Amino acid sequence: MTGLLTISGCSSSSQPDWVASLGSGVTVDGPGQVSPGNGSPSAAVAGLVAAFNDKKFAEACNYVEPNEQAECKQGMAAEPASAAETVKNGAVGYAAIKGDQALVGTTGTYCSPDESPKCFTNNDPAAIFSSKKSFATLWSEANNEASNTNSPNVYSLAPCVKVDGKWYLNS
Repeated sequence: MTGLLTISGCSSSSQPDWVASLGSGVTVDGPGQVSPGNGSPSAAVAGLVAAFNDKKFAEACNYVEPNEQAECKQGMAAEPASAAETVKNGAVGYAAIKGDQALVGTTGTYCSPDESPKCFTNNDPAAIFSSKKSFATLWSEANNEASNTNSPNVYSLAPCVKVDGKWYLNS
């Protein structure tokens, strides 16, 4: 179960110092064990990580936006196993939620054989969040990183969106 930190007018000593910089109306879930699913942004990211951990790559498509799932499954079926991404010790970090948008951090080692560098590791569940940028800025940066197919294999926050009451990775 993850801890819940809500930004309000009061400050709490249990909140990381970077939470206030996200802006008003943002809810922050702390890192913890999350079951895969679409009930929260963290659950969607946990599902994606679990699918890659278990080498069930087509299942990863269940966690992208519904209108992108068919194309995702076709792409996964066409991709050779040698080109598949891998995750070692993947876990969900902090998640910042504002309305129907969320940003989720992860920890672990992520490898993509066709990229350079091939792998990156993040051990800080607050990485990027601790930069003390606003949610709007982090949202823009995460989506720019996700849409830039020429970007190097580096750590970034996972942007998620709520569609018909369920959470998915924003593609």
